[in-house]
Amino acid sequence: MIDKKYQAVGDALLLFVDILKEMNTKGGFVRSVLATSEGLPIAAAPENSDSDLAGAMVVLLQQVSADTQDQLGMAPVDEVTIRTEDNDHLVCRTIVSGDDWLSLCALVPANRAYRRATNKAVRRIREVIEG
Repeated sequence: MIDKKYQAVGDALLLFVDILKEMNTKGGFVRSVLATSEGLPIAAAPENSDSDLAGAMVVLLQQVSADTQDQLGMAPVDEVTIRTEDNDHLVCRTIVSGDDWLSLCALVPANRAYRRATNKAVRRIREVIEG
């Protein structure tokens, strides 16, 4: 019984990596990370990506989300995007799962549309989580 549980977890992790790879390819993204609400990376593409991206974005997401909800009375945050002077983007999407959430972060080169690719990845990740 335990072996099946670990097999299912391993399959989900492989699926997450595949989802990130497909998102990067279709969106032309440099790299991406799926992380827990604590900033711990679950999957990355390319797979040897620096996990500091996840930790930094999760901290930013938590701060922005709390500020928008508490101080501005807005709905929960769906996306945080940072644009550099070179017009590159660091995009982070929130994926709610029960009482917790995951963070999908991507480095997007200048002049690239990202919403369609990230929307598809978010949908697929939800499907894996909800089983």
